[in-house]
Amino acid sequence: MSEKIVKKICLLATGGTIASVPGADGLRPGLSGADLLARAGLSGLAELTAVELLALDSTNVAPEHWGKMARAVAERREEYAGFVITHGTDTMVYTAAALSQMLENIDLPVVLTGSQLPIEAPGTDAVQNLRAAVFAALSGRPGVLVAFGGKIMAGTACRKLYTENLVAFHPVNVPLLGELRGSNIHWWQEPVASKGPFRLRGRLDTRVAVLKLTPGMDEKILRALVDAGYRSIIVEGFGAGGVPTAEHSLLPALDYAREKNVRIIGTTQCTYDGAHLDRYENGVLALQHGMISGGEKTTEYLYAEEMLRLGEELGDEAVQQACPSLASV
Repeated sequence: MSEKIVKKICLLATGGTIASVPGADGLRPGLSGADLLARAGLSGLAELTAVELLALDSTNVAPEHWGKMARAVAERREEYAGFVITHGTDTMVYTAAALSQMLENIDLPVVLTGSQLPIEAPGTDAVQNLRAAVFAALSGRPGVLVAFGGKIMAGTACRKLYTENLVAFHPVNVPLLGELRGSNIHWWQEPVASKGPFRLRGRLDTRVAVLKLTPGMDEKILRALVDAGYRSIIVEGFGAGGVPTAEHSLLPALDYAREKNVRIIGTTQCTYDGAHLDRYENGVLALQHGMISGGEKTTEYLYAEEMLRLGEELGDEAVQQACPSLASV
């Protein structure tokens, strides 16, 4: 009788609510990845190894930490069948969107998860989320995923919609990939075949800003971001992505940005359905004045996409001058 093959899964711990304990000023990360595995009772599912990568509230996670996570996966990807990254919920979708692009053509599962309640809190959702993440990591389904509230979602397009509800995350403009059912993942969507060999994309230029429009906003705010040295600015417009074109018109600022060779990407403040700048006059005029449509991509995805695009266009030396800590991961 042949021996059962036990898959190896690596848990990369980065902190977050899931690992938090009471501190003098409120909850703060205090448990290790090994602590999480012990409390979740996951022994027997796989050969689980914990790596202590960070211990941060995710509000403190920045692009340089994305690089650390991406590099940790890239360096270990031949040793493990999959990865689980425990992460705070507040910026998890930014990290997931970034890793989806930084780990280009990843050929195994990289699953982000966390919880709304600490793992030691009564009624915690941490154990269920960890189990779902491990099952997804064992599935062999390649790509960066988010496991939360019984759902498995694409890391490229999901968003946290609730601050307290345990089913906090939902996919945005893409189908739900799978659901946790007992001790298995039921997959609703077939995996997408890889388009090429794995590549770690590691050069980021952090000179990317996000501007949320409000009614009556002075166009000087956009000009100020251009003058501050940002090379790409994502503008969250109204409805289908439109911007003011009458009183308080944003068009002169778009012209100014184009003169300074600064890219302006237009998206929407709405969660679903994306930007459609070719539909209404205020969107069409924005396109004519140099705005680029972000389409159905989320703001979080666009944010990371622009950092990577700029970093790769500039090259190592220029990125080193622009953002020394992110020259190359």
